[in-house]
Amino acid sequence: MEPFSLVLVALAAIVLVLILKFKGSSSGLSKADGKLGDKLPARKSLQVDDSKPAVRILYGTQTGTAERFSKQLGNELRRKYGDSTSIEVIDIENYKAERRLPKERLVLFLMATYGDGEPTDNAADFYSWISSEAEAVENGEKEPFLEEVAYGVFGLGNKQYEHFNAVGKRMEKAMNTLGASAVVRRGDGDDDECIDDDFDKWSAELFAALEASSHLVGAASAAGVEAVPEVAPEYEVEILEGPVAKSAMAAPFRSGSGTSAASPFIATISEVRELHTAASDRSCVHVEIDISGAKGLSYATGDHVAIYAENSPEVVEEVAGLLGLPLDTVFKLAKPEDGSSSLAEPLPGPITLRDALAYFADVLSSPHKGNLVALAAAAADGEERAKLLRLAGPQGKAEYQEYVAKPHRSLLEVMREHPSAKPGLGLFFGSVAPRLQPRFYSISSSGTRHPTSVHVTCAVVRDVMPTGRVHAGVCSSWLAKAAVGTEVPVFIRHSHFRLPEDGHAPVIMVGPGTGLAPFRGFLQAELRGFEESGALGSLHVAFSREGSTKDYVQHHLAREGARVWELLRKPGACFYVCGDAKAMAKDVHRALIEVVSRHGAMSGTKAEMWVKEFTDSGRYMRDVW
Repeated sequence: MEPFSLVLVALAAIVLVLILKFKGSSSGLSKADGKLGDKLPARKSLQVDDSKPAVRILYGTQTGTAERFSKQLGNELRRKYGDSTSIEVIDIENYKAERRLPKERLVLFLMATYGDGEPTDNAADFYSWISSEAEAVENGEKEPFLEEVAYGVFGLGNKQYEHFNAVGKRMEKAMNTLGASAVVRRGDGDDDECIDDDFDKWSAELFAALEASSHLVGAASAAGVEAVPEVAPEYEVEILEGPVAKSAMAAPFRSGSGTSAASPFIATISEVRELHTAASDRSCVHVEIDISGAKGLSYATGDHVAIYAENSPEVVEEVAGLLGLPLDTVFKLAKPEDGSSSLAEPLPGPITLRDALAYFADVLSSPHKGNLVALAAAAADGEERAKLLRLAGPQGKAEYQEYVAKPHRSLLEVMREHPSAKPGLGLFFGSVAPRLQPRFYSISSSGTRHPTSVHVTCAVVRDVMPTGRVHAGVCSSWLAKAAVGTEVPVFIRHSHFRLPEDGHAPVIMVGPGTGLAPFRGFLQAELRGFEESGALGSLHVAFSREGSTKDYVQHHLAREGARVWELLRKPGACFYVCGDAKAMAKDVHRALIEVVSRHGAMSGTKAEMWVKEFTDSGRYMRDVW
């Protein structure tokens, strides 16, 4: 029986680089069954008048930006066309596409790309459906059925990633294939620059296109969208006092199934272990999370765990001071009776300001322009208000880039430098501070070996920003300090990053530092021990910080090119990459093409085609961020 050959290439000062032989398939690396997250009941959408022209805005979001833009666009459309047109903003997960899409007049898609060119969690089902429908039309299996539908697409992504806005681009292609007509060019939002500016530009083009296509919407109001001043939505606030307030306080999270963002499970930290020695100036922790109490929750190697962490006590205390309120303030939020559609569901309540700031306020990310508008509304000082409004306006694009975008200035820093702006709690949680999002980590354990425990390999982020602020990663810093027994809300996100079905197929694994995480789950062994046991034929380590010349994974890939090519040509061979998408994954991709070109005796163009076919066959998989 031919041994299971494996190459593992890695980068940075911690990890291994080349493993050439993995014997047999009896090591317990069976493929765990993964279950899709439980479907939540669809939320009730706003009542719409079917007698009017209708515009549906559908969003696929992972961090909330596409949702924010969708609600902003919905408000602008209502201000301009609201008396004559029905405007509906819908989470695409709750949209009955097969029934509703063919009947639409105008539908606008705001679709984020996540990871290695993948759809967001809430868009996965819709994306799979529309892709299969478009493929059926391309194959002549059915006729186009969206000929009466006009559409627009705004994609959200980051140009540093190889598959920039892949979902938005594929959505455009699918809609065209199905017979729909574009009312405006596809917009490509780049989060590496100022994505708000990209959205503003696309929105302006959309409104111009709607003016020229009057049959798609009703009559515009006399004032027009530009004439209406920007208003920052805010929650209604009820401050509670005394014993009643304390007894009524809600927990920030209720324990759920752990299968979706809407239903996290309250797990516990069972182990935190530093992986670096005292001689290192960096930190990387091994964390184990106990999920034994979650009934029916399972994971497979290659899946991700989402962790809801907390802002540090120091950050929470400073923000409360800037708001001018005690940390033990107990309050409750509610949506205004007019049903402001751009507001998310209120925080659980009654809740203390301490818990609200710790669990829900993202104050360490850079503020978007809408956040600045809201903060300006609360500024008592005229100069501060004028500065904030200029930063948020079209005339202040250059200032926004220099003051916010380039130095990565945080919302906390902006509030600190504009002390007269003291928003009330309704405005602060409604429009000033975005919601703190969960952080995703590749699971570094095997679901078959550790079915009730999720392991995380986490590099602790500590960077000095251009403003001089020391940025400590919210989640990584919290995990590094977490004590055994600490409760943490988590949920599992399933992935397609899986070992091949054939336990003897050659596997090549490439990853830097914490990119090792899913590969540890594949192997479920400490690597030196694996080598000593004979399961691994050889182990090579790339140290990027030793010596005068950098030694990275792509260099090892090139040096072992002949062996890599030999393995790639074997039946069922798979090539895996995990880690940084902005640099490492691109460099490895280029190195792989060079290996195929040199050792496969192909031209550069043919080598690229070979790698593309290898990818399309599902044998080149990436888990990158």
